[in-house]
Amino acid sequence: MKLKICKTCKVYTLKENCVKCNSKTSDAHYKFIKIRDVLETKIKGFKK
Repeated sequence: MKLKICKTCKVYTLKENCVKCNSKTSDAHYKFIKIRDVLETKIKGFKK
């Protein structure tokens, strides 16, 4: 699970849709995403 942000009302959530305005959310800034998830993604990219 990655932290997401609603671009409309600036609320952070873990869900695909915002709880307040029900609009689609996007990934939060990289510093709020787990470093382990980022590293795993990079490692998978190198193995291909």
